[in-house]
Amino acid sequence: MKELVCPIFIFIFTSLLLQADGFALFPRIHWSPRPRALYAQGEVGRGDNWIERSFPVDTTGTSNENIKIAQDYSLGINGVDFQTGPLSKRMFDAIMTTNFQEGMSDEVKRAFTLYSMDFTAKEATRVALDQNGLVMSLPEELEDEGLWGDVDSVQLLDIDTEKPIGPVYDSFQEAVSHWTPGQPFNFVVRQVPAKMKELTLEEIIQAIDPNSEFRQQAAGANMTLPDEDINSLRDLANDVARRADFTPEAATTEINAFAGLDKRGYKVISAGSLSRDSVNADGSENQATIMHVMDALVAHGALVVDLTDGGTKYQSAIEMKRLWDAVKKFFDKIANDKELAGKLPGMTSVVGSFAKVGYADYDNGSMQFLETRWERNGDLLPSEILEILDDSDIDALKKSFDTVCAVGKDVVRIATAAAGMDADVFDDDEDQGDVLASQAATKLVDELVDDGKPLRDADIDHEEGPISMSPHRLCRYSNTRQDEDSAKAREVFGAHTDSSFITAVPVAAVSGLEVYDEDEARWYRPELAARLHWQQERTKRGDDPNADTEVIPGVDENEDDVELPWHARYVVLVPGEFLQIVSRDEVPSAVHRVVAVQDGPVRLSAPILLRGRPGTKLDVARYLGGAGESKLVAECDGKSMDEIHNTMQPSSFQ
Repeated sequence: MKELVCPIFIFIFTSLLLQADGFALFPRIHWSPRPRALYAQGEVGRGDNWIERSFPVDTTGTSNENIKIAQDYSLGINGVDFQTGPLSKRMFDAIMTTNFQEGMSDEVKRAFTLYSMDFTAKEATRVALDQNGLVMSLPEELEDEGLWGDVDSVQLLDIDTEKPIGPVYDSFQEAVSHWTPGQPFNFVVRQVPAKMKELTLEEIIQAIDPNSEFRQQAAGANMTLPDEDINSLRDLANDVARRADFTPEAATTEINAFAGLDKRGYKVISAGSLSRDSVNADGSENQATIMHVMDALVAHGALVVDLTDGGTKYQSAIEMKRLWDAVKKFFDKIANDKELAGKLPGMTSVVGSFAKVGYADYDNGSMQFLETRWERNGDLLPSEILEILDDSDIDALKKSFDTVCAVGKDVVRIATAAAGMDADVFDDDEDQGDVLASQAATKLVDELVDDGKPLRDADIDHEEGPISMSPHRLCRYSNTRQDEDSAKAREVFGAHTDSSFITAVPVAAVSGLEVYDEDEARWYRPELAARLHWQQERTKRGDDPNADTEVIPGVDENEDDVELPWHARYVVLVPGEFLQIVSRDEVPSAVHRVVAVQDGPVRLSAPILLRGRPGTKLDVARYLGGAGESKLVAECDGKSMDEIHNTMQPSSFQ
C-alpha cells in the first residue's frame, strides 16, 4: 500500500505549498527560554508543547559533543497550537482530489487517512523543532510513513470545542479508525533525529541582544547592525522573516491598543495631496508631502489616507460604502446557505504558481477569505461569485478596486521618487534631478504596478497575461477560541510582510489591523488613528464625535441621500517588499497582523495587494535612474516582476 501512496506525495505536497499563497499555517509557539545546555538537562516548554532529549547525556559540562551531529529528541505537540486539524484536512482533500475515488476500497481510503495523519504530525514536529533551534535530520529511507519517530499518546480533540475526546491511543494506527481528517489531535513523538541549526548572523545578534536594546540604540543613532544591510533578494527574504519572527505575539483589546502619537507620521493625509495634480509646477514632488509619506512609511509602517480630502469630496467614499455592503452581503449569504458556500472553489492557481483565486477557511472559522482577481477584460474571478453577488455588487468591487489602486500607486510614486532623489542617481542634471526622479517613478507605477487594466501605449516588452496579479481579498476575522487558556485578544492572522508594492487596507468598522511600529517598537493600530481623525473633524464642526455615520446629500433632487459609515472615508497603506526594493531599502516592508477579540464583533476587511505585472521587467535605468550604490537594486535589474516575486517566496513549508 505504501507503494501506492508515496509516489503521489511530491505532487500533492507541491499543490499544498502553492495553495498557501503566502499564508503561514503554523503559529508562533512561545517555548520557555532554551539555552543549548538545557537540552542536556531535560524538558523545555510547558503544557502540551514540550521538548527534551530522548536519552540521558552528560550534564556536567565536560562532554565534547559535536552539536552538528544529530541527536534523538522527544516532543509533545498540541494539535490546536500547531493546527493539525486544518493541515490534515488539506492533505487528505488533496489526496482524494488527485486520486480516482470511484470504487476505492475501505482499505485504500484508510491508508490515505493514515498517511494524512502521519504527514501532518511530521510537519508539525518539523516546525516545533525549528522554533527550538533544531532541524529534523532524517535519512531518505526514514522519510516514509511511521519511520521518522515513535508516536504515542495520541489524543483526539473535538473539532468544535477543541477539547479532548475518547481515550489516549498508543499509535496513529489505533487512532485513525476514530479520527476524521480535519480533526485536531495532540501527540507525543520520541526518538526524532535532529541537530542544531547553524546560527545565521541575524540569529547570533538576536542571541546577544534578545530584547533589541542594541538594535534600538543603533536605530536612534541612524546606524545599522551587520545583519540589517540588504544587499540581495536573499538578504531581503531573511530580513523580512527575521523582523516578523521577532515581533511580540501578545495582543490587546482596542481600548488598550496604541493609536499613534501627535506627530506628522501618524496624521491622516488627504488623497488629493498625493495625486499627480498636486506635484510642483516643475513636475517635482511636493516636499511637504514627501516628508509626511516617508515619515509614516519608514518610521511607523503605515500611512492613513482620507479619500474625501477633509470632507469635501465624497464620491470615492460612497464607492467604498458600496464595497462594504457587498462584503457583508457575501459573508452573510455563505453563512446562511452552506450549499451556496460549497459551490465556491478552493484556492486555485490562475497565474503561475502563486496567483490564486478561491475561498478558504482557517482556524475553525477564525479567518475566512475569498481571493478575487480581475481579468483584464473586466470579468471577476472566481466566476462562482456571480451566484452570490449581483451586478451592482460586482460594480462596487470594481470601482472600489480602482479607487484604492489609484491612491496606492500615488504613494508608490512618491516613495520611489523620494528614494531616487536621496540616492542622487539623477545627478547628471542637477537642476532637473528631482523632476527626473518623479518622471521615472511615474513610469514605474504606470508600467510595473498591476492595477488590473491592460498596459497600453507602453514602449516596453511585456507579457502581462490576461489576469491581474493584484488580488482583492474579502475577509472575515473573529476569535473563535473558547478554551480556558485562550487570551481575550489574539492574533488570528500572524505577523508577516507582503510581496507587494503596497497593501491597501480600507479601514474597517471594527479595528484589528496592527502594524509593527519600528520607531516606537510596538504594535500600532492605524484604524484607530483614522477614527480619531473622524472624531476631531466632527468636533470642530460641532457634530457628535461619537456618531458612526454621516448623511451625504444627493448630488441633485433625483438622488437619495447616502448614510455614509465613518470608516468608508479612509484607507491604510502598508508598504510591501517590492517597495522596499524600488526605494533602495529606504522604506522597509511593514510587518503587520490581524488581531481579534474573544466574543467581540466580527471584523470584515477587503485589502488589495498591489503587485507587479507578470512578464514586465524592472529596468533600473528607466524607472530608478540606475542602481547607484544599491546591490539589491542591481541584482533585480532586468528581472521580471514574477521572477522577483518567486525569488522572495520561502523555500520550505513553514
